[in-house]
Amino acid sequence: MSEIHDLERLSANHCVLLAIHYATESNTSALRALTTLRGHDLPLELTLRIILTYLSETADPSSYIEYLDELANHDSNPIDDPAIPLDLSSVKELSNARARKRRNKVELLPLIHPLYRSETDVDLLTHFLIHRAHRIDDETGLLDLVPQLVVPFLDHSEYLRTWFISTVLPLLRLGYEYYPNTTMPSLDEYARLKGTRALNVQLAPLLESSAENAARDLRGVIGPWICGANERKRRKLSNEDRRSSITETSPQQEDDWEALFDWLVNTSRDDLSLVTRAVEEWDGPGDIDLGGYDEGREYIDDETQSKLEMKYAQMALACLYLVESSGLETIQTAHSLLSRIASLLSLEPPPSLNAVVSALPTCDLPSAFLQEAVASNLHEDSLLNSNNPLTKPGPSSVLLLELLLFSSCVLASLQQSFSIREVARIYLRSDASEQASILQKAIHILGSAAKIEGEQWKAIRAKVLWLWGWGAGEAAGDRHGHGIFGDIDIKAVETEILKGLLEGSQYSLAIQIYVQPSAGQQPLPPSDVERIILETIMHYYDNASNGNKTRGGMKRASDMISAFEKHFKKSDRFQRIQALLSATHAMSFYSLTLQHGVPFQPVNIRVSADPLSLIQKLLSQNTRSYTHLDDMISIGQNLVTARPSTLLDEKESETPLDPVVLEKRKAAAERRVIGMTVEAALAEDDFETAYSYVVNRLSPSTPSPAISPAASASSRQFSFSSSDKEDGDDIAWRAALQAGRHRTSPSSSFSWGQNTSSRSDLRQLEQRMELLSQALLLAPPRHLEEVLAVWQECEKEMTALLAEENEAEERFNDAADSRLPGAFSNDTIALQPRREVGRGAVEESPMGLFDVARGAAAAFSKSAFPLRGAANNHPVSGNQSGEFGHDSGRASMDFSDSGSMSAEDRVRKRDLVANAVTGGLASGIGWVLGANPNTQQHEGR
Repeated sequence: MSEIHDLERLSANHCVLLAIHYATESNTSALRALTTLRGHDLPLELTLRIILTYLSETADPSSYIEYLDELANHDSNPIDDPAIPLDLSSVKELSNARARKRRNKVELLPLIHPLYRSETDVDLLTHFLIHRAHRIDDETGLLDLVPQLVVPFLDHSEYLRTWFISTVLPLLRLGYEYYPNTTMPSLDEYARLKGTRALNVQLAPLLESSAENAARDLRGVIGPWICGANERKRRKLSNEDRRSSITETSPQQEDDWEALFDWLVNTSRDDLSLVTRAVEEWDGPGDIDLGGYDEGREYIDDETQSKLEMKYAQMALACLYLVESSGLETIQTAHSLLSRIASLLSLEPPPSLNAVVSALPTCDLPSAFLQEAVASNLHEDSLLNSNNPLTKPGPSSVLLLELLLFSSCVLASLQQSFSIREVARIYLRSDASEQASILQKAIHILGSAAKIEGEQWKAIRAKVLWLWGWGAGEAAGDRHGHGIFGDIDIKAVETEILKGLLEGSQYSLAIQIYVQPSAGQQPLPPSDVERIILETIMHYYDNASNGNKTRGGMKRASDMISAFEKHFKKSDRFQRIQALLSATHAMSFYSLTLQHGVPFQPVNIRVSADPLSLIQKLLSQNTRSYTHLDDMISIGQNLVTARPSTLLDEKESETPLDPVVLEKRKAAAERRVIGMTVEAALAEDDFETAYSYVVNRLSPSTPSPAISPAASASSRQFSFSSSDKEDGDDIAWRAALQAGRHRTSPSSSFSWGQNTSSRSDLRQLEQRMELLSQALLLAPPRHLEEVLAVWQECEKEMTALLAEENEAEERFNDAADSRLPGAFSNDTIALQPRREVGRGAVEESPMGLFDVARGAAAAFSKSAFPLRGAANNHPVSGNQSGEFGHDSGRASMDFSDSGSMSAEDRVRKRDLVANAVTGGLASGIGWVLGANPNTQQHEGR
């Protein structure tokens, strides 16, 4: 008892120093006895501050919990236990002055932790326990000692319970239970966290681990932490703390639940599976794991709970609108999340992703909802607005998301990957051109893909139609259909599908659906079907690199024509395309290069203003191609039939070309092509072929039956009923003229001797004059002068050749006479009469000229130009008016060769032609030659 007596003699300062000594030595029993015996000198606050300051943080809380409980309950019963020693030696020898001095030097920690300075209504023990917990964690890092200290006193204060549940419990679970190998913030740092930053710190380990832990962390960490939101909001921080907190927390993050929902929405962009797993396994704000420390207490009232559950569902809906990925796995995850949302809202779950088109959801959205749903609602900042129709929990918003989700899934099956967010943009923007572009791209890819059978194409068509109407058919208002393709007219949709079938070579299915549907209304009018087929054919034609119809685009075009022609027998354009394909195929067997070395392609025919001109290039670039006359004529006539440049002209198709007009154009094309071959033959110095083409294939046209009786037999009239016929004749006479001008190069003719060469030149001149005579028959009056000029040149050459021949004969005869036995050198015995050259000569023309005249007469007779009648009985004259016929615009002549004509009455053919021409032109342009037909006639005789 002496110790107690000595204790009573100590001053208050001595008692304080002694308490500090006991606390420093962790002698809680002695400290307990001291505070009991000298309680008036050691009040509760002072004692708690001494313990807080000097009691080692490593001390086992169980050693002083009971003592703290006694202090809190003010239990001051005297200590009678003699086993408790009170060692007073540390302060017994101190004088009061020294004790006072040492006491004044003692610095005790404030009982209230700086973070909780504003909590003035909290009792001292609660403040001590909170501060003590912070000290234990700061000094030792042994946060697991805190529950041993605090849990026994949870019933002492609701504030303490809330603090422990919201601050210590989450940190303990993160650092010791959930992520023991992860560095966690201190209790002091953790208690300072607020809003989004707090969520980021607490959920950062979750992002680095498995999504399977999402619901556990939300339930066991975030839920308890949010329970202390009200206490954190009441704290009044110092100026320094307040300044630092302003940079950490935005006004929009004041509500911790909303901050959590924002965090989940933002996370869904990159990790939808984590959010989906969390929503599937976590029932929202009401689903909190407080570790049993709540003892049945409700931290969220019913009204707040109802509001938070709606926000929770809205958050889940908003996550789906932020999905940027379009992969199959993401679609499956979104489908799971949507199913969970439907379950939370007690709605029917969406169908399976593998559902057939008939089982896909049908659009049954109210018009008022559709009017409110606009593109601006997709903005990230407005997704969580309570009045946003897209995310406001309800049947309409869930159905719309269901339709968008399945639209994304169907588009993926059509080789078009779009996320739910992108699909929503497409739907809400209502841009018909954008929708059409997506549809065209999808159909084109499918049409180009291999191994897609007919049944698959039927399914593709069903999917596209569902995307157009969402199973609800036509829509009211500005939209044509309810779906994401609803701004496109249904005919445009069917048009793209038909193009896809054609591109995929599904001709029988296209006929079954669009040409001859077995049941129901035809999706497209027959005229539209024909137009689409023709456009597709021409697309392949225009993009073909080779004109051979057994390869590439030409083969596709040819196969398409073969598949559909029997269903469009009356179509003029089908026949024209067939002609075009035939001409292009025939041209593919020749090499043809256009300007700048560009190889010929079928499209060059379509863009050419004059397709027939390509034949001329073909003839010039392919040696001896002119010998394939019938082939060239067929190409030309097919090109005329096709009229390539106007094949897709709707106005042109409405008024097909009259068959009579078409035949005239084909005839004109034939003559033009023959003219081209003549030019090509002459370019290659093949005069004989050119001569043959002109004589046999470019004979004069049929004469008009109305001939004036007074007209001369050697001057006939012809009338042409169309410009096409005139163009053909224009080519004919020009070809004849060009051939008549041609002079064979010396290297192209082979001669055995001078006499043979002379005969060959003479024969060619006869042929040239025959060609010129034909040109005279066909040429318009204004061009006769040009022809006659060439005729005169040939006539001069003929005269010169004949003179040379006569001289040669005379030399030969003279030489022969000089060699006769007994002959005198001055005898003038002629073995044969000499030929006289000139228009007064009565001898026959050489045999070659006569044969040529006979052949020319025969050739002219084919076109009603018989060369009959004796020249001396039928003088050349004009018509009754003395001029050429005004109907024909042509000058025509007739030459005859009488078989019964005597030698003295026969006139050489070249003179007959000359007399006839001169006489026929006497009243026209014959004055140019200074000719008098009557005089010439008499001279000829």
